[in-house]
Amino acid sequence: MNTNPGLSGRAQRALRVTVALLAAAWLSGPVSAQQTVCDRACLVAQANAYFAALKAHNAQGLPQAAKARITENGAERKLAETLWAGAGEAVYRFDVVNPRRGDVASEAVIRNADGSKTMFMVRLKVLAGAITEIETIKANKGEADRLWDPDTLTRVSPALQLSIREADRDSYYDLIGAAESYWRAFQTNGTPNYHRARLLPDSLRFENGLQTTGVVRDGVFNDTSRGFDEGKFIGRNIWDRRYAVVDEERGVVLAIVRFGLKAGAKSQSVATSNDRLVAEFFAIKGGQIQEIHAVLFNLPDAKPTGWPADDGPPRAAAQ
Repeated sequence: MNTNPGLSGRAQRALRVTVALLAAAWLSGPVSAQQTVCDRACLVAQANAYFAALKAHNAQGLPQAAKARITENGAERKLAETLWAGAGEAVYRFDVVNPRRGDVASEAVIRNADGSKTMFMVRLKVLAGAITEIETIKANKGEADRLWDPDTLTRVSPALQLSIREADRDSYYDLIGAAESYWRAFQTNGTPNYHRARLLPDSLRFENGLQTTGVVRDGVFNDTSRGFDEGKFIGRNIWDRRYAVVDEERGVVLAIVRFGLKAGAKSQSVATSNDRLVAEFFAIKGGQIQEIHAVLFNLPDAKPTGWPADDGPPRAAAQ
């Protein structure tokens, strides 16, 4: 019997199974563990439940805390408002997890009912078996200018799926340091204070699926450092920086930042003409960035993100 007419029988069964598995995993541990620990498998199960709810356009059964904080592209939302009509399956997805903090985030490409695709980032925080925070960034074609090619993302890169043995892992703060070097290069490029980012020479960058570095253009290899070294992004202000999920086992950091302009600066190119909200996944090996995936959405600096910053200069800082 289908007790929820808003769900298909298959979708309802999938949600029931996922939630049952979460409950079983939660209740099987000792009381102290129940209060603090949702391991990698548990957190990925929470993400699975979220994507099942998105595809079904119904959040019934999703273990959402009573006062969960939810944003979409920086704006406060109710959960039902973020499960957009026409959303279908994730045809591309990878997850990053921090079990110590109860965080999981995914980058995904969602295929919609009309055949279009949506670039998507979702971050969940889990406490005591319930989702207390849901942050999403979603972009459709044209919502980040010409940065668009989700069809490129057909398989998840091995760099994003590593299981690094503990002896070889970069530490939590080493991973953040590598990601921070990228933003420092952005902030200082084209100035006497320029600091190079910790980028491998063959590192790759994808922006809403579009490969922008690690390719040959006009007979010249466009490495990720080149734009910084040549000062092509001078005047950019990378503010409201947050290191939302740090996955030590995978060696991946999710940074969520604002792309704006320094006070009095003008954009150097069409590609950087708009203010943006950006979710940036850095795959890091031995302290060096080897691959970057970004979900970008044009968002004026005047609009809030809904979340406090960890680091970075203030809006429109001169330096």
